[in-house]
Amino acid sequence: MKICFLSGPKKPSKCGISDYIKLISLKLKKLGNDCDHVCLDEKCTLSNIAQNLPDADLYSIQFAPYAFSTTGFSVRGLSDLAKSLRDKNTLLNFHEFWIGAYPNATLKEKTIGWLQKREITNFINICMPSAITCSNSAALDRMRQAGVDAQYLYLCGNIPYSLSKKHEQLNHVTVVFFGTLYGKFPYEHLSKTLFLISQSLKKQIHIKILGRQRESEGLEYLKKVTQKHEFPISLSGEISISKISEELQKSDLGISTTPYDIIGKSGATATILEHRLPILAYDDGDTPKGKLFVMNEFIDQVFLLNEDSSVARLISFLQKPRQEFFDGVAYTAKKMLEIVH
Repeated sequence: MKICFLSGPKKPSKCGISDYIKLISLKLKKLGNDCDHVCLDEKCTLSNIAQNLPDADLYSIQFAPYAFSTTGFSVRGLSDLAKSLRDKNTLLNFHEFWIGAYPNATLKEKTIGWLQKREITNFINICMPSAITCSNSAALDRMRQAGVDAQYLYLCGNIPYSLSKKHEQLNHVTVVFFGTLYGKFPYEHLSKTLFLISQSLKKQIHIKILGRQRESEGLEYLKKVTQKHEFPISLSGEISISKISEELQKSDLGISTTPYDIIGKSGATATILEHRLPILAYDDGDTPKGKLFVMNEFIDQVFLLNEDSSVARLISFLQKPRQEFFDGVAYTAKKMLEIVH
């Protein structure tokens, strides 16, 4: 099958969507498919792409409003693309959807979100895709509320497993952050929880931050609240893909600062889970509890800071042997083909 991926600008190692397409395409090619990637740039707009669509058996649109336009609105270009895709086999995969669809959104966010939602639903109605997918609880809930028939597709991690030497058991617990440290995360609560884990296991907590940091606010909060417990913090800076995998294999516990209801859209969180670390996360209450879920393969690895039973269950988990690496790229590629067949 010939598959054409379409996305915003290509930014290898700087854009999760670009890395996702590269990894999925490589796996799909190994399965006997032919893959192409068409992306926006300064000279190639959505309207240009609509007029010059390459021949393909499947068009996989990797949708993110702000990847298609810095304003979050694509206007005519999106309409042109929808018309060109009508009656074609199209998979519409949402990495991001409209903003403002959460309780504490500002009036401005809600207004922009309403306009984005209208533009997106119009695109869907004109394009009539064969399938619509998204990667997290919040997106799936908002899509269905808007009358969009969407289904779940796991967003794989972006760091493949790199074989390394077995590591000795250390007398401390290595807690790892990989991805952006968002400022709104409850770092004070996290610090108290890590202290309880330290006391229970009678081991010191060592905090490790992998990769470059786009924002400093979260990191400053983390440093401030962990000072009282004297948790040492190390920053790796930008390191190679193989080194990230090696560091994750040497770690014991991951932290995701992405809210629990959208944790599925975080490639960094997926990477930690695929390396089979347990993860501490936080439910900010933006999505009803009855709508929240984690993929079955990882359901025992995610622990919520705002659940009283989490510490005891997490300590028990930390004392178990680690499972083998989960090949998320292979899993997602297979599920994608199942959805469109």
